[in-house]
Amino acid sequence: MGFGDFLANRMKKSIEKNMRKSTLTEDNIKDTLREIRLTLIEADVNLEVVKSFIKKIEAKATGQYIAEGVRADQQMVKLVHEELTEILGKVNKGLEISKRPSVIMMVGLQGAGKTTSVGKLAHLIDKKYNKKALMVGLDIYRPGAIDQLVEIGAKNNIATFERGKNDPIKTAKESIEYAQKEDFDVVILDTSGRLQIDKPLMKELNEIRKATSPQEILIVVDGMTGQDIINVTSEFNDLLKLSGVIVTKLDGDARGGATLSITSMTKLPVKFIGEGEGISALSEFHPKRMADRILGMGDVDTLFEKAVEVVDQRTMEKTMKRMFMGQFDLEDLRNQLAQVAKMGNLGGVMKMIPGAQKISESQLEAAQKKLFTANILMNSMTLKERREPRVLKAINRKNRIIKGSGRTEKEYNELLQQFDKGKKQVMEMTKQLKSGRMPNLKGMGGKGFGGGMF
Repeated sequence: MGFGDFLANRMKKSIEKNMRKSTLTEDNIKDTLREIRLTLIEADVNLEVVKSFIKKIEAKATGQYIAEGVRADQQMVKLVHEELTEILGKVNKGLEISKRPSVIMMVGLQGAGKTTSVGKLAHLIDKKYNKKALMVGLDIYRPGAIDQLVEIGAKNNIATFERGKNDPIKTAKESIEYAQKEDFDVVILDTSGRLQIDKPLMKELNEIRKATSPQEILIVVDGMTGQDIINVTSEFNDLLKLSGVIVTKLDGDARGGATLSITSMTKLPVKFIGEGEGISALSEFHPKRMADRILGMGDVDTLFEKAVEVVDQRTMEKTMKRMFMGQFDLEDLRNQLAQVAKMGNLGGVMKMIPGAQKISESQLEAAQKKLFTANILMNSMTLKERREPRVLKAINRKNRIIKGSGRTEKEYNELLQQFDKGKKQVMEMTKQLKSGRMPNLKGMGGKGFGGGMF
C-alpha cells in the first residue's frame, strides 16, 4: 500500500456514507469532517495541518446548496480536493536547470535513499529534459557510497565523476570544471549524509554550497519515517536554504501523512517522489494529481507520462501492426508484458487508473503473481514455440517447459487457455476496427485475456 492508498480507501468512503442528502447540512458536514479528521490523524498528518484543513473545508461547506445535477457527496469531494491541492503545494514546481552547467546539490540523512535518488534524477533529466547529466560522488564517509554511485552510472549509462576519498569540497569544484570542459548540462552532487544531523556535516555541506553555487538544493527524505522528516527538513533548510524536497519509499507501507504536511509546515515544495526501486521510479510531484489519487480519482496524466518515458515505442508499434494483421502470438504477449513491467508493479499502475481503486489488494497480488508466472513460462519456451503456439500441444515440449520453468502443469495449461481466449478477443477487436466500427470492449475485463492475465 503506497502513499495515498490509505487515505483513498478511507476518505472517499466517509464522504459517500455521510453525504446522502441533496444539501450540505450542519449535521452531515460535521459527521463527514469528524471521520476525515480521524483518517488524517491516523495517516500521520501533522495536527496543525489537520486543524487548518478541517476548518477551511467547514467554512466553505457550511450553508452551501448543491448546484443542479450535483450530489452532496460530489460537492464535498470538490471542496476536499481543493484544500488537498492547496496543502500539497497548489502547483508543480519544476527544476531550475536553465544555467549551463546547472548544479543540483542533493542532501539528507543516511538511509533516506539519497544516492539512488541521484541516479533516478539523472535518468529523469536525460529522458524528460533531454539534458546530459553528470553524477558526482562526494560521500567519502559512508562505506561503499561512491562505489554504489559508480555502479548506478555504469548500469544505466550515466556519467559519474569521483576522486575517491579526496576532499569533497575540492572534488565538487573539479566536477564543475570537468562538466564545463566535457559539455554536460547538469551536475548532480551526491553529498555526505549522517545517521543524524551534526555540526561537521552541516559545515561541510555549507562549504560545498558556497563553492558550487547550486541552482537547486534538494533534500531527500524517507517517507516511512513519519513526522520526523519535517524536523529534519527544517534544520537543513535553516542552514542551506533548500529549494525543494524529494520524498522516497512511498511505495511501501508508509501512510504518507508527513508528505501531506511537509509543504504546509516548511513552505518548501515537494518536487519529486520515489515509488519503487527501478531507475525510472522517480516522478515529478503534482499536487492536483496527488489530490486526485487520494480521493480515488486515479492519475491518468502521470500514467501517460510514465508510459511515454519507459515504453519502447518501436516495439509497441511492431506489436500493434502484427495484431492488426491477425498475427498476435506469445512472443508479442511477452513483449507487451515486458513493456508493462517497465512502468512498475501492477498495483502502482492500477491506482492511477480512475475506478481501478475498487480492486482489492488481494486481487492485485493474484494478478501480479499470474503475470510473473506467465513470464517465467514464456521465458522457458523457444522463440519458435512462442511464435507458433500450436506446437506447444506436443507432450515433450510441454514437459520440458514445465520442468525448465519450475511451474506446474496447471499453470502451464492456464497460460495457454488465457492466451487462446485473449487472441480471439484481439482478433475480434481488430475485425471491428477494420470495418470502421468502434470495438465492443464489454467483457474484456472479465476472466479472459484482459481480466485474467492482466
